[in-house]
Amino acid sequence: MACLYFSAGHPAGSRPTLPTTQEILYYAATTIHADGAGINKQPPTVSYTNRFVPTIVSVTSPTQTHVINLLGRDITITLTATNYEYSWGDGTPNTVTTSPGLAWEKGIDPNKDPRLIRHYYTPPQGWRSGFDGPYPHENREITLRTTWSGTATNPFTGETQTINGLVTTTETTGEFPLSHLVINNTDTWEEKQGH
Repeated sequence: MACLYFSAGHPAGSRPTLPTTQEILYYAATTIHADGAGINKQPPTVSYTNRFVPTIVSVTSPTQTHVINLLGRDITITLTATNYEYSWGDGTPNTVTTSPGLAWEKGIDPNKDPRLIRHYYTPPQGWRSGFDGPYPHENREITLRTTWSGTATNPFTGETQTINGLVTTTETTGEFPLSHLVINNTDTWEEKQGH
């Protein structure tokens, strides 16, 4: 990161040194407070450990803009997410992607659609079924680290420049419990099956 100081004062007859676009972007990185990309987790308050019931994540804000004032000029800085790294909180390898993902909705196959970012949690403590006793209570937390590029147009020269990896943000879902869906066959269901 660059620590920059720009002065409006200059010796008589000389021209002030104007910041380069790169200097503007590095200055912005030290002064703006970038927001996270906004984790959208489905289901929102729990994750299931059943086979074929994934936890699906996506982001809600893959771009953001900020305005800084430098030497009396307002300069718009546009941040664009370029890399997402999800830590699932269960000791499995992180998922790194350039995709913002997609929120699941009816009609999308949660296990096969390539646009979805999914993770399959496994039951804690080796639990397999009710024969192993009650389902163990354990929480998990997803952490998202997002890398952003920054783009600005220099108001003094008109040059537009983008710097990759200008800002990094980290956010979490907060803790959520693991659970396991139990499907019970009712007498009515069995009767419909001819049993």
